[in-house]
Amino acid sequence: MKLILRHRNILFIGILLFGIAVLSACTSKTKTDSANNGEPDPITLKIHFAEDEAFIDAFIKPAEEKFPYITFEHVEGDLEELIAARKAPDILWFWDQGWLEHASELEMTYDMREIIEETGFDISRFNPNQLAEWQEFSGEELWVLPMSSDRFALMYNKDIFDLFGVEYPADGMTWEEVVDLARKVTGERNGMEYQGLYMPKSGAPIAWTAGNLVDPETDEPIWTNNDTVRNYFELYKEVYSIPGNPYIPEHWEEEGWPELFAQGKLAMAAHWFMHPGEESNVSWDVATYPEPENGVPAGGWAMGISSTSEYKEEVMKVFDFWYSDEQLMNNTFTGGPLSVPYAHLYDDGTAVERALELSPDLWEGRNMEALFSLPVAEPLEEKSKYQNDDIVYDALYEYIDGDQMDLNTLMREKYEEELVRIEEEKAKK
Repeated sequence: MKLILRHRNILFIGILLFGIAVLSACTSKTKTDSANNGEPDPITLKIHFAEDEAFIDAFIKPAEEKFPYITFEHVEGDLEELIAARKAPDILWFWDQGWLEHASELEMTYDMREIIEETGFDISRFNPNQLAEWQEFSGEELWVLPMSSDRFALMYNKDIFDLFGVEYPADGMTWEEVVDLARKVTGERNGMEYQGLYMPKSGAPIAWTAGNLVDPETDEPIWTNNDTVRNYFELYKEVYSIPGNPYIPEHWEEEGWPELFAQGKLAMAAHWFMHPGEESNVSWDVATYPEPENGVPAGGWAMGISSTSEYKEEVMKVFDFWYSDEQLMNNTFTGGPLSVPYAHLYDDGTAVERALELSPDLWEGRNMEALFSLPVAEPLEEKSKYQNDDIVYDALYEYIDGDQMDLNTLMREKYEEELVRIEEEKAKK
């Protein structure tokens, strides 16, 4: 433009301005027509999720009814392949923080803080510790909004306790008390073998109670000499050394212990909450998760806006709808009222009341408060990029299923292995 002005090409300027005026008039006319029709221009939002019927019923159908001008297109598969095929999603779905790390590596994440402020989205509804869990890879930036919360609890089968003549678990129990109960409800009755307690691999309390497992400043493995880690290793060994309560690898699989619990053969499970199903004949209830020194993690699922989306403001309108109290409490895909990531809905009793309305047979008489009465654990302020929780869980596997190796020997070996692993990973970068 400076070149044009410098040469004072009035004719060219006149043509240019005329073209701009025509273009502006056309654009203005389109917007006016849309306004007169009462709807914005139609758009398509790509969402990174399969065409799952339950997901569509919970998210897509309500949103398309609320926003008739928006069509949702499901895109699934690896993000890198979608980007290459020019099918990059506008809305990102995250099952856990690992998926978030992958999206970050592909530069698909987007800091939502500014658009949240501009649109007036109420971020204060979320527990700050749950937001901080998801900010592990983003620092101060906010890439996602939690869609649900995991609920950790001690689930138990009342029928087994009745059969053995033992009192039910209570809120606020220590691990020592839980293990003592497990001994009392493990054994054979009427030709059936009953196991007292399942201790999880996935969701083990080591992850949120032991602090840093690798020194964030030196990248040295420190979990092998961490008293909390070692105590949990010994706890697991004790539980699976109870006669009649053996460690069975299949129980650590995703469908392992829930099936055992639903069959009425497992007395207790300390895990994130999964009820055995309304069709199950198990008479179950829950108590608070044992000894939560630092609270329990929030976990859950989350959604974010992709950095490549051309419709960020429209996505925020959809998020404002999906994240409303009413929509979240009626969203059975994410777990319904008792998985909502807003404390105020539990504090005022709304979530419990709604859960009873939706599934009275499932929740009537249950100790629902045990699912959300514990605080959300405060995540680590700083974490080494070489920390890998699965390494610790694999070592735990080895210890409780191993050939009687003592813990000190195991930890020395793991320390040496960790030194090698970390150095090898550093060499790849």
